Amino acid sequence: MRKSVSNDPALVAEILDQAEVLHLALADAAGPYCVAVNFAREGRTLYLHTGLKGRKAAALAAGGLLAFAAEIDLEKKQGEKACQWGYRFRSVQGRGTPRFLEGTDKRRALGLIMRKYAGSDDFPYDEKILEQTGVAAIAVEAATARVKG
Repeated sequence: MRKSVSNDPALVAEILDQAEVLHLALADAAGPYCVAVNFAREGRTLYLHTGLKGRKAAALAAGGLLAFAAEIDLEKKQGEKACQWGYRFRSVQGRGTPRFLEGTDKRRALGLIMRKYAGSDDFPYDEKILEQTGVAAIAVEAATARVKG
């Protein structure tokens, strides 16, 4: 393992909690693809919301292994030579298995997402929109952090 890579769960959690976007790597019959999503983390579970139709929803519903990545603290590094250019960053890469939530679990997960982005989970929900919204929980099976400075 590279010295810039860490299995430290506290570092993984810190980066995920600060990341604004999670990139999901999914696959279906048409092949692999990536999609960016809003998300929240609690323990070793990631939560995201999605429509109930479409490619992403179908891939998540299939429950197959997926990969994810997130990054924070991106800073361009410049130099006099081409090989001195690059980026400083902190990132997480991992894999997990998704499942859809229902009922109080679904509402609780949406509350975690709202708390992350809005600072509060004290918002009313439109019941018609809730019926059309899927919420997936990704059980994280493995994750590593990378600090590139």
